[in-house]
Amino acid sequence: MGESTYILSPILLKFRNLEMQIDLIKHLEGFVTERRSELIDKVLQDRTKYITLVLEDIYQSQNASAVMRSCDCFGVQDVHVIENSNQYEIIPDVAMGSTKWLSLNRYNEKENNTLDTINKLKSEGYRIVATSPHAKDVTIGDFDITKGKTALFFGTELTGLSDIVMDNADEFVKVPMHGFTESYNISVCAALVLYELTEKLRKSNIDWKLTKNEIAEIKLEWLKRSIKSSDEIIDRFLNINE
Repeated sequence: MGESTYILSPILLKFRNLEMQIDLIKHLEGFVTERRSELIDKVLQDRTKYITLVLEDIYQSQNASAVMRSCDCFGVQDVHVIENSNQYEIIPDVAMGSTKWLSLNRYNEKENNTLDTINKLKSEGYRIVATSPHAKDVTIGDFDITKGKTALFFGTELTGLSDIVMDNADEFVKVPMHGFTESYNISVCAALVLYELTEKLRKSNIDWKLTKNEIAEIKLEWLKRSIKSSDEIIDRFLNINE
């Protein structure tokens, strides 16, 4: 199906039980500053999986990296990257470390991975929303965020989304334009869409926040990535508590 480059790290797969995760979290918090731990908790309270973002075959990695940065800033935890013809490479100066804090899922096992990605997201309860001008589209301001979890698909810079996405989309959304240019840059479009929808989400009565288990898993990974020699520290913790 694809690979996840984030959660959970192999060493943390042993801590799938919530009680075990909490014990390890308390242990690892002793290796970071109180300020860092409080910041992690604060950010996690604003994170969501209710909205997720999907990039289909983006060939300009700097644009994809800019999208990652926006996802982190707007509190969207999960990002899915479909690599059919083009492989995504993180551009550090653009991503600004944002991928360190995101759950990045990559789909690249087949020649075309788009339908598998769509089916996976649908099986997880997401409605597939294509960001593309379409006869049945709505503007982002009129999009109904309350109808259910939303997977926003963004296409390549030149040709947009593939026919597979367009044929399998549940809904279509667009960002209004009032100039001569035919489209926004993909990173600008993603930022505009995420701003509008995350603002709606946070003002709604929707249960959009992470679950206790999701918070524990992500916090573990974030602590691990914040601590030097974290693998050795976790190994010692395992040996003591076995």
